Amino acid sequence: MLLIIAAVFAILFYRAAYNEHMNGWAWAVASFALSLVVTQLLPGFTALVVAQIGLFGVLWWVNTKRLSMQGERWIRAREEERRLRKERVDRAREQARRTSERHED
Repeated sequence: MLLIIAAVFAILFYRAAYNEHMNGWAWAVASFALSLVVTQLLPGFTALVVAQIGLFGVLWWVNTKRLSMQGERWIRAREEERRLRKERVDRAREQARRTSERHED
């Protein structure tokens, strides 16, 4: 029965992590291992559920941190792209100004 419960929790964590574009297998293995360890140390379904809720909290925290870092990388990439575009426009304007000055002379 313990293995069935551990497998059910592992499947739930796999799906949750996969839906959040994280490594589902790592979270499934963590959930399965946690189930085995908790049931050996503290027999009872309540301890198992509390441990799985704690693991879900860790999953949520890691995902929030990952999304925050991804957002920061996206912002930095956009700023860099904007800066490069501005430099190209400035160079093109300078080149156009020089060309027009040569034609005026």
